[in-house]
Amino acid sequence: MSFTRSSAGTMVFRNLCTWIVASSLTFCGSASAQSGSQATPPQDQQATAKPAASSVIPTEDYKIGPGDVVSVTIADAPEFGGRFRVTDSGVIQIAGVSSPVQADGLTPIELSQTIRQSLIDAKQLRDPKVTVFVEEYRGRTVTVLGAVAKPAVYPIAKRTTVLDALSAAGGALPGAGNTVTIIRGPASAEATGTSVGSVQIIDMNRLVKGQDLSANAEVQNGDVISVSAAEVVYVVGAVVKPGGFPMPDPSAGISVIQALAMAQGSTRVAATNRALIIRQSTSDSARHEMVVDISQMLSGKSADMLLAPNDILYIPESGAKRTGKVLFELAMAAAQGVAIYGLGYRAAGVSP
Repeated sequence: MSFTRSSAGTMVFRNLCTWIVASSLTFCGSASAQSGSQATPPQDQQATAKPAASSVIPTEDYKIGPGDVVSVTIADAPEFGGRFRVTDSGVIQIAGVSSPVQADGLTPIELSQTIRQSLIDAKQLRDPKVTVFVEEYRGRTVTVLGAVAKPAVYPIAKRTTVLDALSAAGGALPGAGNTVTIIRGPASAEATGTSVGSVQIIDMNRLVKGQDLSANAEVQNGDVISVSAAEVVYVVGAVVKPGGFPMPDPSAGISVIQALAMAQGSTRVAATNRALIIRQSTSDSARHEMVVDISQMLSGKSADMLLAPNDILYIPESGAKRTGKVLFELAMAAAQGVAIYGLGYRAAGVSP
């Protein structure tokens, strides 16, 4: 493919992905001119990606693999040619040739030479002129999953980087995080000397800022790229639009005032002097609850505070005072409702 002060970096990342798609990089760009078909990956956001019947620009270095569809043309002898899908064992069957012809691992030029020699050896033709064209690239693929516009399996026919793969998948969604994970397949494992299934984590924020250009790693056949969803903070209670709001850069954090602004401010009945921050944890002993006075922050009498991923900012209604335990229970119930129904993503302008 690798977790408000960081919004600029996030916008750069999104703009970069948009620019890559618009400029039609060779990973999936002008392929329709070559084959007459354009990639149409599935629009659903299910975790199980489906193969994308995409066309890519062929190169002389491309090695044919199982599942590829090749078109074989033989001058003055069309009965020996045709359209062939490479079998799982890596062969195709040519008319007039008794033994299957090995295609796996060969370039189109090498395969044309192999077919030519096979026809000569079979005494079918004396000096055939053979042309091989790869119509469908399915032997070399990379899978792009997670918070991208079009998760799918994409064919690759040349050197492909993480950004190339993301551009083919339509770029990252507005709710995407900064973390891209690459799970290495057999080809990458062999090339990098690592084990199959090894994981590489990329910080896209550092990449787009030019702080780590090496993060734009090359991906190869069988790799899986997963774009993480952004971490969220929850703002619930007496606010105009309660919800869970993405944190594009968790390392930079988001402040209480910024989070309140994302929820479009408090209502008239809000008791901003008795707001509650709940910092969740897997254990009750590590959970932290803190009462904050947002009215003092807004007036500049006290310093703003940073929220951490999955924090809940709960603003109670004015009126009868409630105990800390009751406030906690109300905050947790509200945050769970937001998480279940996806209100946060709607409030943030992103479809759930």
